[in-house]
Amino acid sequence: MADSVTVTKTESWGSRLGGSIKGVLVGLGLFVAGFPILFGNEGRSVNTANAIDEGEEVCISVESNASVDPENNDKLVHMSGKADTKDVLTDDMFGISMTAIRLERNVEMYQWVEESHTDKTKNSGGSETTQVTFTYKKDWMPTVIESGKFKVISGHENPVMMEFESQKMQAANVTFGAFRLNESQIDSIGSAKQYAFPTGFVCKVERVKVHGSTIYVPNAETRNNALNKRDVASQPRIGDMRVTFRVVYPHEISLIAKQHGDTFVAYTTKKGKGTKLSYLAEGVKDAAEMFQTARTNNKIVTWLVRIGGFLLMFIGLSMVFKPLSVLADVLPILGDIVEMGMGLVAGLIAFICALVTIAIAWVVHRPVLGIGLLVGAGVLVGVLIMKCKAAKAAKAAPGAAPASA
Repeated sequence: MADSVTVTKTESWGSRLGGSIKGVLVGLGLFVAGFPILFGNEGRSVNTANAIDEGEEVCISVESNASVDPENNDKLVHMSGKADTKDVLTDDMFGISMTAIRLERNVEMYQWVEESHTDKTKNSGGSETTQVTFTYKKDWMPTVIESGKFKVISGHENPVMMEFESQKMQAANVTFGAFRLNESQIDSIGSAKQYAFPTGFVCKVERVKVHGSTIYVPNAETRNNALNKRDVASQPRIGDMRVTFRVVYPHEISLIAKQHGDTFVAYTTKKGKGTKLSYLAEGVKDAAEMFQTARTNNKIVTWLVRIGGFLLMFIGLSMVFKPLSVLADVLPILGDIVEMGMGLVAGLIAFICALVTIAIAWVVHRPVLGIGLLVGAGVLVGVLIMKCKAAKAAKAAPGAAPASA
């Protein structure tokens, strides 16, 4: 069962104001950083798209990889076939051995975990009260959690290390028909499956229990007490470990890369300004499908970076405007209104700046679309200016002097 403790702290209005002013420089840095990130992302996106187009134009689909065709040397080729190996991977610690492309040992330890939840309340006069609730629970975790950094250490101590650690073993020699795969390509092979222990499996580590595909290892205290028969799976205690294995067996893959002798290297494109192409997919996939997947991935990355660049600008401007809302927090409700208004302004400015930056990048790389984006941003700014003028005129109208009789 989880337990918790709450810590309360009140920060004065002056201290908050000083902190927000210090944050202005950080905010400016974040805002400025958004420009090169967005600009560079568009160039990368265009170059990658051009590289994919070039690759699809020159790629040769080879029906069989059973032999090395010298005619295809240094050409971009597409092949499908079995990634195979004769390497035997062994986990000596637990006594597991098999012929496989990759063997992964995954270890988790039962530990105390600290979680925190923060509630902030603005007070009249501009001060702010912060309540932080630290909650402690036990859970299986893949890395050691330093309990010495907990808010409440006593009663929540974790072991300082794991007796067994996660590790990955990988075949050095993987063939692809008559070809050899390089280390990077072997790293890219996936389709890992949960390892099922064979009937009669005996683990080399003493006093452990195997439940299904998991080995449960009691903590040191239990293992050192031969009379303690506690079942770790149903009654875990701090320091207990559970170990599972995942295996990548030989299987069918598809590859697009430059044939170089009896192996493969990345293909350097011209239209993509040196962008390199090398794709590996699970199963039998034709070249068109693999290039389409590459295009989709490029679009996803491009939009993720666009969103990230915009958020960087927005967060930066929010920090720049923060002192205004803190000043207004003398009356909490006024501070909330100002903060909301500054958030809208920050969002609008960040959106326009991001749009203009992307448009300029497109002007450099693809002028027609770039100019269209710039026109769109200009129209948006023009509409906003017109609305602001209309709003000022509407406010001024009721105050106009009445006509003389």
